[in-house]
Amino acid sequence: MAKTPIPSETLPDQAVLDRELESYLGYVLRRAQMKVFQHLSARLEPFDLRPAQFTALVIIEQHPGLMQADLARALAIEPPQAVVLVNKLEKLGLAMRLRCKPDKRSYGIFLSKVGETQLKELKKLAAQSDLDSTDSLDAQERMQLLRLLRKLYRESP
Repeated sequence: MAKTPIPSETLPDQAVLDRELESYLGYVLRRAQMKVFQHLSARLEPFDLRPAQFTALVIIEQHPGLMQADLARALAIEPPQAVVLVNKLEKLGLAMRLRCKPDKRSYGIFLSKVGETQLKELKKLAAQSDLDSTDSLDAQERMQLLRLLRKLYRESP
């Protein structure tokens, strides 16, 4: 016997739907991450960028000449995904691959001049998006949350 789906207009609000799951850390982290991620995604959209691409630009800025495999590892993505990501950054004129002198087969990734300039603007935009999406926290709560989350992901099991 097939079950009849509940019409969406009769569903309870999100808080009621979440009630049973809110004691699970993974669920609450994911919901919070989605809120922050969606906020940043909307701010990056006019630049034709996604949050992972912004993150890659920041990593490349901090580590000019980084190899693509190292970028993939830093982003916790598979190397083929890093190829697509760097191709997009090159297409946008924000990054470039340059052949490395010691190993002529290897390429390091660098920001272009346009990428350096645009990244300054993007960092300001991301910082403001971060603050806006966490505006329900005061400054002390925000710093405490950051400290606790860093502790959580940096500690090994």
